[in-house]
Amino acid sequence: MARAHSPCPPLPPGRMSWPHGALLFLWLFSPPLGAGGGSVAVAAAAGGGSPPATSCPAACSCSNQASRVICTRRELAEVPASIPVNTRYLNLQENGIQVIRTDTFKHLRHLEILQLSKNLVRKVEVGAFNGLPSLNTLELFDNRLTTVPTQAFEYLSKLRELWLRNNPIESIPSYAFNRVPSLRRLDLGELKRLEYISEAAFEGLVNLRYLNLGMCNLKDIPNLTALVRLEELELSGNRLDLIRPGSFQGLTSLRKLWLMHAQVATIERNAFDDLKSLEELNLSHNNLMSLPHDLFTPLHRLERVHLNHNPWHCNCDVLWLSWWLKETVPSNTTCCARCHAPAGLKGRYIGELDQSHFTCYAPVIVEPPTDLNVTEGMAAELKCRTGTSMTSVNWLTPNGTLMTHGSYRVRISVLHDGTLNFTNARPGDALGPASSSTTAPAPRSSRPTEKAFTVPITDVTENALKDLDDVMKTTKIIIGCFVAITFMAAVMLVAFYKLRKQHQMHKHHGPTRTVEIINVE
Repeated sequence: MARAHSPCPPLPPGRMSWPHGALLFLWLFSPPLGAGGGSVAVAAAAGGGSPPATSCPAACSCSNQASRVICTRRELAEVPASIPVNTRYLNLQENGIQVIRTDTFKHLRHLEILQLSKNLVRKVEVGAFNGLPSLNTLELFDNRLTTVPTQAFEYLSKLRELWLRNNPIESIPSYAFNRVPSLRRLDLGELKRLEYISEAAFEGLVNLRYLNLGMCNLKDIPNLTALVRLEELELSGNRLDLIRPGSFQGLTSLRKLWLMHAQVATIERNAFDDLKSLEELNLSHNNLMSLPHDLFTPLHRLERVHLNHNPWHCNCDVLWLSWWLKETVPSNTTCCARCHAPAGLKGRYIGELDQSHFTCYAPVIVEPPTDLNVTEGMAAELKCRTGTSMTSVNWLTPNGTLMTHGSYRVRISVLHDGTLNFTNARPGDALGPASSSTTAPAPRSSRPTEKAFTVPITDVTENALKDLDDVMKTTKIIIGCFVAITFMAAVMLVAFYKLRKQHQMHKHHGPTRTVEIINVE
């Protein structure tokens, strides 16, 4: 029957060509096709070796010529050993895998996406991901990891996305991800047992674009200065009661910042000054009652702000925000926030308010700076306190220069709280507070500028200038006295020198004449 169906012509008796002999050999010694190994046996006989499996594992389903292997919900306790070598996508989600062992995937050189989420993984051995030079995405979320498997990430030179969300990780040590500098997205959200993040935890992630630290019970924003290319930052669902200046230091590329449901009650002045590229800011669902005057002024690219669901207290301190909203989103000023108090304005949109709704007074300095005696060359600080944290303080230097936060001289700067800081004090550093700025209504409803919001405190300024004049007069008198004393001392020294010289000459000439007299005799 086999000869009757053969496509080849019959051969003479006693002769057999080599190809037919090879086919007969394979038919006799290959396992049954039902065992799933027939095609592998043919390849082995033809190639003379034993390469890894190319067929789909029995516990999985495959597609696209076994480049996509899906093994979800199969109650697997271990990773199947017969994953095809040409697999590019491997899904092992929702199984019972507890340990990822060394060299588990070493033959999958083409693998790009590996999904191990929603298992029971508690340990990832060193070298578990060896042999994966093409891996782009690694998902380990919803497992039982208590530490970041830093050493297991070695040699993943093309890894772009790492998902570790919702693991009982307790700490993130220094250089936790420095073996994967290629990372662009890092998801560390819902680490509900997290207690500690090292200052150097994110060192080496120079290419990171997205970071999720939402719902991690954070009370402070960790050090993120190493993330120089970060564009999106998720911090929602934490306990960030206070946002301080410097919290986002170094994040000059950040475009989107999410702080929803983060229990934020206070944002200090200049807290967002480092975010020069910010386009979207979400502060909804927090405990904010007001924002510092001109908080958004340094954010020249900011276009979308979400401020809804906060207990806004609508008074003079939010008037600047109303003007800013009208200027930034004039087509929809009702998008962002409603007044919670006082009762007469409850429910009104902040963007609809204007100066007619308030009676505002100029800010006052409740604790003016006092005299400070320091040694020349030492550091010094002059503090000036106002009645509200929403008010900014400006300083006038002896030469008439107005110093504000963000303006710097070689030795002098104004800190976020209005304190004037000297890194190297000199005798000429005598000055006083010039004015304070608040949200007092301006005579025109144009784009809020420093001029529009600056309210001179005349009496304080005049007193400061008078004090400055007194100091300058005293300084001039001291300098004049010093010069006079120096001149008199110089005159006395010259006179003394001449008298001494004459005295020496008299003493010298006396003996000489005596000798001459003796010689004459």
